[in-house]
Amino acid sequence: MFTKPLVAIALLASFCYTHAQECTLVLQGKITDFHDSQPLELAQIYVVQLQKTYISKSDGSYEITDLCPGNYNISISHYDCDTKKTEIKIDQNKTLHITLEHHINDLEEVKILADVHDNHSSTQSSTRIESKTIQQYSGASLGDALATVSGVSTLKTGNSVVKPIIHGLYGSRVAIVNDGLRQQDQEWGVEHAPNIDINTASTIEVIKGASALRYGGDAIGGTILITPARVIAKDTLNGHAIIQGQTNGRGGSATTTVNKYRKSGWYQQATLTYKKLGDFEAPDYVLSNTGSETTAVKLGVGFKTFEYGASAKYSHYQSEIGILRASHIGNASDLVRSINSGQPLIINDFTYNIEAPKQQVAHHGLQFNAYRRFSGLGKLNIDYSFQFNNRQEYDIRRGENAGRASLDMDLQTQNISVYGMADAFENTIYEAGIDYMTQVNRPDAATEVRRLIPDYNASKVGAFTSVTHNPSENWVLDAGLRYDRYHINATKFYLQSRWEDLGYDEQFASFEIGREGNQIKTQPEFQYDLFAFTAGAKYEFNTDYDLSINLSSANRAPNPSELFSDGLHHALATIELGRLDLRKEQSYKINTAFHVNKGRLDLEINPYLNFVNDFIQLVPTGLETTIRGAFPVFQYEQINARLYGIDLHASYDFWTKKPAKKRYTHPNELVYKAIKLLSLETNMSYIHGTSTSDEEPLIDMPPAQIQTQLTWYNAGIQNFDLYVSNHAVFQQNRFPDNNFPVSIPNDEGQLITSTVDISSTPAAYSLWNVGASYAFAKANTKINLTVNNLLNSQYRSYLNRQRFYADEIGRDLQLQIIYNF
Repeated sequence: MFTKPLVAIALLASFCYTHAQECTLVLQGKITDFHDSQPLELAQIYVVQLQKTYISKSDGSYEITDLCPGNYNISISHYDCDTKKTEIKIDQNKTLHITLEHHINDLEEVKILADVHDNHSSTQSSTRIESKTIQQYSGASLGDALATVSGVSTLKTGNSVVKPIIHGLYGSRVAIVNDGLRQQDQEWGVEHAPNIDINTASTIEVIKGASALRYGGDAIGGTILITPARVIAKDTLNGHAIIQGQTNGRGGSATTTVNKYRKSGWYQQATLTYKKLGDFEAPDYVLSNTGSETTAVKLGVGFKTFEYGASAKYSHYQSEIGILRASHIGNASDLVRSINSGQPLIINDFTYNIEAPKQQVAHHGLQFNAYRRFSGLGKLNIDYSFQFNNRQEYDIRRGENAGRASLDMDLQTQNISVYGMADAFENTIYEAGIDYMTQVNRPDAATEVRRLIPDYNASKVGAFTSVTHNPSENWVLDAGLRYDRYHINATKFYLQSRWEDLGYDEQFASFEIGREGNQIKTQPEFQYDLFAFTAGAKYEFNTDYDLSINLSSANRAPNPSELFSDGLHHALATIELGRLDLRKEQSYKINTAFHVNKGRLDLEINPYLNFVNDFIQLVPTGLETTIRGAFPVFQYEQINARLYGIDLHASYDFWTKKPAKKRYTHPNELVYKAIKLLSLETNMSYIHGTSTSDEEPLIDMPPAQIQTQLTWYNAGIQNFDLYVSNHAVFQQNRFPDNNFPVSIPNDEGQLITSTVDISSTPAAYSLWNVGASYAFAKANTKINLTVNNLLNSQYRSYLNRQRFYADEIGRDLQLQIIYNF
């Protein structure tokens, strides 16, 4: 009668004993930093099935006991880390070592995340443009946005072609790196603006000097880094849409950016932009044929985790830009009259039509990127890119050639680079890389016009290495070295008379490969060895003050325009002559920066000195009359130059209030940040450029200028801001005398000698701007109303090539609606 109960008790005891035996399994291991394999203390290991959290010890070790056989979902987290999740099968005692991304303040992430005005994390002088400012310039150009940085000016051909100038240097001396891709779009001359849609940028960093060796050693002026929106590991959709209208030009722009992110690491990004403007207007007249139309698209897809990732991106930029009709003159008399009269000779009614003279550009970019991080070492990047650029320039042509381009060039560029960063060593980061570029330029002979730039092939192979060391919390030391070999060969026809007048028949006889009529067929070939070196130090006295100094030496080879230009440049209405005997430029620069961030004051002072041996500049030399009209002649020359100057940026918060809540950026760090109510911001820059070869001023040096803005935040209403700004530009009193005489008929038909004043600079001017903005719908929607040149001031800019023929644009009212989602 006791048999069944005894059996039941025995079975229950056996089950309990067996179960107790099975639930004694152990999972253990260490949690370490992916970069340097250092242990991570206080990491949290959460076991979903047990609903229990375990904590790692000071040596990074952890232990989870009393586990039963089965599958477990585990989540591992640590402050300043991306959380890692994994599933593990337990059927015996196991050891599982886990690495986490601890350094989210990795250099590349800081460049993207930091939305501050100045970057003080290295010895190089650099400034970051905030995303707020980029959105305000949504309907403008990249150059216009960059001009908000002290030490950066713009060189213009009219109002639509804008090139950045950094510390007096522009063109191929300034590298523009768009999303890791160095832009190649025939940017050699002054009238070729970067074919970049500013709306693809989340941040823009301006590096003033040749210290960004990863992207080339020839950027003796500086480097502009354009960075898109940061990829986040989260299932979300975000972006923004911007619509803008303006009265001057009677047009506007529309752009939208959409980013789709997934927690798995997959993402897609897209930006579409369209701009349309008619003729701009000066205070007293229409600037005929100055309209523009631009379409841009950028698409990207990729996969990104901390350990590895890859991406593919495509961009297209297409623009049609009218050139001021009055800048194309029929004869020498009209040219003298136009320059001396102060008013365009051709003024038509407003129109959206874009007629010759004009330029059309189309730029395509395709890039592939892959990277891999190696535990205990660092990161390896491999990039490939292809760029295709077509540029067409239209002169005023009649007869059977009417409507046919006078210049039509295709430029193809391919780049491949391998870049490595080792950041696993305590207080030291090493970087190294190699890259190769090949380039082909092909003008279209169907234009039936003498080619301004000939057929050419070019290649460049380079390598660099750099190191950044922090010997203590107060010091940052860095140094870098780069070498490039640049090779270029062309096929070009020279008029025999010009070839001999220049002495090339003796100096470059080896380039001659044939004759056709009165032309000599040549095959110029050049090779340049380019070296760049940079070294710097920065000392932080405390959290409020720091001082940095950077020394750099760099070479730049002459670009194709400087070597081979030979003919009429239709976009500028000038004849340009290159020189085959140009040598590479050699720059020696000292760049210093003193920074104060104390209380309500943020101040940076940046003095610099740059010696450039064999400096190449384009100067006017006379007038030449062709069957198309009379045009100023500009020729490249080479001198030794000295440039020095100072930039200043300062902001002061006159009125602040305490925030309603304090916020934490670290589990043990409480941060207090006052809210601005009334703030004054000022940028000032001055540069002094001299030819040491003859002690004469350099041409096209930016005049001294001061930009000041007073902003009243929450002006009586929450999220309603008001501002007033002033841009004061002094007259440039240092300029070379390049005036030249011409013979023109007077009223009686007799020839008289007149002087073409192509050197004198415009008077100083002061522009006032006002604006208001209001954010609503939880600050996701914002309306900006801006009036530029409020007083409708009449002025001309020394750095605008159209200053000889017309005034700058007058008052412009802009309305902008921004929706963030």
